[in-house]
Amino acid sequence: MSDVILWKQLKDGNKSALERIYSTHISGLLKYGRKFSRNDQVIEDCIQDLFIELWKNRAGLSMTDSIQRYLLVALRRKIIRQLDRSKKWVSDTEPTELDFKVEIAVDEELIAAELSAERAAQVKAAMHNLSKRQKEVIYLKYASGLDYEDIGEIMGLNYQSVRNLVSGALKKLRGSLLTVILVLALAGL
Repeated sequence: MSDVILWKQLKDGNKSALERIYSTHISGLLKYGRKFSRNDQVIEDCIQDLFIELWKNRAGLSMTDSIQRYLLVALRRKIIRQLDRSKKWVSDTEPTELDFKVEIAVDEELIAAELSAERAAQVKAAMHNLSKRQKEVIYLKYASGLDYEDIGEIMGLNYQSVRNLVSGALKKLRGSLLTVILVLALAGL
């Protein structure tokens, strides 16, 4: 079933549509939320609040062609607000640099299947050289499989800014990995 149809069913008050959206997206939302905070209770509360608000405000929801994008944008905003409240820090603007914790899926099957343990450790080390925004954009692009438009909407950036962030992050990763390879090669001589 397409996202447009499922979203329309939700807007029309179909509880099974809400349940289907929840069951389809909960694991991705939890993974994404945990990149901002390791406090599972905060993340779970934000997700629960998100779905309660979806149901309460269903009639007034705008249409979307990507439920995943809609949920990630909403969850990101909720987590930022919650973390700001818990820090007793009040701001009218959203911070540009979030404490986004990502180890670009080193522990996930994709990298484990494609890279040896040594190479995975190198990628993990290289990821530490990226800014928080670069880590987030790489996660959204490659771990979540989102396109530049979706990432821009989630992060509140324009298309070109997202492309520049991805490009800069990939250049930095290549540079870091090349340095590691050269050091290893020189040590082996």
